[in-house]
Amino acid sequence: MLVSIIITNHNYSKFIHRCVRSCLFQNFPSENYEVIFIDDASTDNSISEARKFLNFENFRIISNKKNLGVAKSSNIGFKSSKGKYVVRVDADDYINKEFVRILYQSLVMNPKNLGSACDYFLVSEKEQKIKYVSSYIKPISCGVMYNKYILSKYNFYNPKFRHREEEELRTRIGENYTIKNINLPLYRYRIHGSNKTETNEYKKTFKEKIHKMKIKNLNLKNKKILNNIVAIIPARGGSKRLKNKNVYKVKGKPMIEWVLNAAKNSYFINDIYVSSENKNILKISKKNKVKVIKRPKNLADSLTPKIDVIRDSYSRLKNKPSIVLSLQANSPNMTGDDIDNAIYHLLKYDLSEVMSVDENNVSNGAIRVMKKEMVFYNGLSVYNGFIKTAIADIHTKNDVIKLLKTWK
Repeated sequence: MLVSIIITNHNYSKFIHRCVRSCLFQNFPSENYEVIFIDDASTDNSISEARKFLNFENFRIISNKKNLGVAKSSNIGFKSSKGKYVVRVDADDYINKEFVRILYQSLVMNPKNLGSACDYFLVSEKEQKIKYVSSYIKPISCGVMYNKYILSKYNFYNPKFRHREEEELRTRIGENYTIKNINLPLYRYRIHGSNKTETNEYKKTFKEKIHKMKIKNLNLKNKKILNNIVAIIPARGGSKRLKNKNVYKVKGKPMIEWVLNAAKNSYFINDIYVSSENKNILKISKKNKVKVIKRPKNLADSLTPKIDVIRDSYSRLKNKPSIVLSLQANSPNMTGDDIDNAIYHLLKYDLSEVMSVDENNVSNGAIRVMKKEMVFYNGLSVYNGFIKTAIADIHTKNDVIKLLKTWK
């Protein structure tokens, strides 16, 4: 047996037929792969739906007597699998018919790698394509085929992590997590009201555990650097292409408010400041309980470099921060994870500054992280770093329309 597909399920009965069908009808010899359906003590008719496929010789069902969570259920599947390679598919998702063949061939060609991952489409509940997503930029738990022998050396998933199990694995393994990314959207990640990523446990509890693991792994010589990390958001009132751009409402909120929420969701940021000459922007900022800096008018025109605004704000702070972030107010889909990934990258590689780039490796100005000595530095440091993100850079109504088509 070459490949084992592990399907994990809890109360996804209405999606099971599509998922299992996509796994069983692969462009790969059926005698060379198996599909293991792990039901995690579902209370709906999941088991009866899964049993409809028992006539397939390479399909079998394992039923948990009690709910164990995705990590434990996946481990049960990994350990009972017969394949040399293992890959997970969630029961509410489905895969392209070339999924197994391409990921398998990638691993055969890269035998020392832990695994191979493919890109994916976000799809609606009715299977309409929403967005193409790079698994390199936004990795998910599924769609990653592992060399089972190498994965077993790291004891598979940590069973204590009911959510973010893949992030825990990446963090725990660190530099040994060598995954070949394949730029083909072979996985379909279904968006619906019951996604586990919408739960409070996923968003907060286990996210915080991952953050603590990352900090511990950094082995910082000077941990005091974490005590004074400040975000400054330059947001002037004027704009040429989109009137009142920074307070233009997107999904019911001014754009700057989305960025303020992202900064608040960062585990690293200790303080948030908004620099503006505009009364409305200052009012919105105060309403969101962040600190404001009234910007002088000579720094409020379209020709003023953003770094000059950062320097002006920095000079007014009593306690000079160890790390300064410049966050762009017109990037509403920025997240706390995006911000923390940039800061973590700076700390991990002991860089002077880190900037965000888009999927084409073009700087988008959304996030810039600087050590304090770089704020007034006029040269170009050789200790620069970059993180690839999917953050939008909004300047026109067409930019907003484009974002809303894909932002879920």
